[in-house]
Amino acid sequence: MQISSFLLLISTIACGVATLTGQSEFQLGFWNVENLFDTTNAASINDVDFTPLGRYEWTETRLQKKMNDLSKVIHDMDQENDLALLGLAEIENYKILNRLNTDFVGSGYEIVHKESPDERGIDCALIFKPAILELVNHHFITVFLAGTEKTRDIIEAEFKPVNAAGRSSLFVFVNHWPSRWGGQEQTDPLRRSAAFTLRTRIDQILMSKPKADIIVMGDFNDYPNDPSLIEVLRAAAFRIDPYPGDLINTTWELNEDPTAGTCMYKGSWVVLDQIIISYGMMDKTDYSWVSGSSKPFHKDYLIESKGEYAGWPFRMFRGGQYQGGYSDHLPIICRVVFSEY
Repeated sequence: MQISSFLLLISTIACGVATLTGQSEFQLGFWNVENLFDTTNAASINDVDFTPLGRYEWTETRLQKKMNDLSKVIHDMDQENDLALLGLAEIENYKILNRLNTDFVGSGYEIVHKESPDERGIDCALIFKPAILELVNHHFITVFLAGTEKTRDIIEAEFKPVNAAGRSSLFVFVNHWPSRWGGQEQTDPLRRSAAFTLRTRIDQILMSKPKADIIVMGDFNDYPNDPSLIEVLRAAAFRIDPYPGDLINTTWELNEDPTAGTCMYKGSWVVLDQIIISYGMMDKTDYSWVSGSSKPFHKDYLIESKGEYAGWPFRMFRGGQYQGGYSDHLPIICRVVFSEY
């Protein structure tokens, strides 16, 4: 009886990290973590503010608190040990992300990252669990803007399920499009350029496999009903009779809910962080998006509890003043079912 109980315990522990066999459900997410910088000044980027003597007095103590806070959120997102993939924005470099992943998160994630041309030195990145998803290939897509403007690369990563050789791929794109700094109308062409770049690559995939499983995630710095997303990327609400190549913005309904969002603008919730899928994610074969699962990861500790900004995301800095919070964005998450049948 004791031996049987021991074997059952070992079996339970071994199953703690799910592998995708039969029909399995796992979680994906994205989070703009608000300026994860190291404390040193890099000559090639404009990061002097994030040094101990810089504007933000970015010390090792503040950095360690930041990484402890980010780790807490990631662990809470992964309570069921099923957070297979998390896209990230505003990461300074591989070294700082690897430190966060190894010394603080410590949940067996691997990293996809590359230094991008962004002048602030903030990049997109991706962490994933190799026990759940196998990384088959990855690319970094440069977004070319007019003049001397530069922005973050788009990450493209191709995955297949572990222990399911020969199955179709899941394509994931991680984005952080140019900001609205300087005015929404004035900067709209920059985000249209990012959308066009992404749309071109998605079209290439869909030409070879019209029912490809594609997930696009990121901080788009536009709302779901803005032209860059609707007109250029062709991502909108679900349609029964979509035009070939159309995409579904799974956060469309969230955008219509005034009580929900991923960040605040002038006291109102807005949806800049979104999860977009191909119609192949609706066909109930291989990978399928779980209907209604796209939502902000909302915990009380991520929200200001008092003062003028009560109810807002508890951010790290506001107006150049250190607040000691987590981020000015909430994470956005969804669930995906993989089926071998």
